[in-house]
Amino acid sequence: MSESRLTPSSHGYSEEGLREAAVKASRTLDPSPLAVRCRTPLVDGDCPEVADVDLVAIWERKEELPERRTVDGPTGRAFVDVLWIPASALLDPFEAAGYMMLPHLLWESEPVSTRSEAIGAMVENIRLNMHERSAWEKRIGEQINFGDAALKEATRNLDFPPAAVFFLQTAHAYYLTALADCLKQSVMSLLTRPMAKVRRMSAETGLELERMVSANLRLEADPSRSLEALGRVHAAVSGRGSPRQVQGLGERTRGHYLYSISPLELEYREAVAGALVGKGDYANANFYLRFWAYSLSRCPVVLEEARQGRETSFYVPFRPFEDSVQAACPEILDDMSTIFGRELTAAEAGECVEGTEAFRGLATRLIRERGLHLTSSRDATRP
Repeated sequence: MSESRLTPSSHGYSEEGLREAAVKASRTLDPSPLAVRCRTPLVDGDCPEVADVDLVAIWERKEELPERRTVDGPTGRAFVDVLWIPASALLDPFEAAGYMMLPHLLWESEPVSTRSEAIGAMVENIRLNMHERSAWEKRIGEQINFGDAALKEATRNLDFPPAAVFFLQTAHAYYLTALADCLKQSVMSLLTRPMAKVRRMSAETGLELERMVSANLRLEADPSRSLEALGRVHAAVSGRGSPRQVQGLGERTRGHYLYSISPLELEYREAVAGALVGKGDYANANFYLRFWAYSLSRCPVVLEEARQGRETSFYVPFRPFEDSVQAACPEILDDMSTIFGRELTAAEAGECVEGTEAFRGLATRLIRERGLHLTSSRDATRP
């Protein structure tokens, strides 16, 4: 592999070099997957400064699990993000096409390797059914439902405004996913770095979506202190024990814990956030840092809940954020406030909730105007 292929130029890493990295990474996966697909385009338009390859690996196990790796070559290194997906999730193409994210992962990727022709046929059937009306409406309804759950969680956290704003951020991400899905645009990275796609949706719809997102979530502050705080949060959480020492954690929760706590994952997060801050993309940097900080904060919480015998989800909270973190890892609370946005008052957080409701209303109106019937729980009975 030549240096020009893998190392960054003034425009970032090359598609050719990252494609070679994807092939090399696919050969190292263990257990051997039934098929591997790679995100396209390979060069991340939001952060071309960091070499990153996203792989979807289809396996015979029952759980969906994430994994972080790197690929080393004679001239450089690329980060590799692997999402392991059960083959059983692909069996019914109509049902799979209605899942919230799976069809998009398959649509926005290309084959790297396969040892099962049947898997290739199942993937193609899902892609062909992606915009079949009933599956499309089911999928968008599920995205709206997830946004509504996050919005409800924000109202539970108004006593701790920084956490309320994080959950509002999550609500916006899912509403944006539903809107992008409706517009047949890419939904990748909307949970972590959405602003370039928000600008594209603003241009297509003629609406000030970018202004609303930034105003509702207070995204324009310099996130340099948040980047420093993320390292301290990781150090504190890492010292809280291992999920291998705790009984009662499900395989999926355990997998997300190990993925989030990985030093390699921290290195990647810091590289991306640092690149975003360095070029003044504060909105995306704040969005990104908040998302990953929340993932870290969940690690000690799920351990504590498992010790108490509670069946726990990695991302879905059982108690309000401040209460759960105070009980499980109180030393990170101040840094989490910095990352989420400590300056916000309860009254201002309430205004952000109202702004988020308005954003939801706008997104659902646009979806209906394009002829799609919403099947979300709040909208199913509306004409």
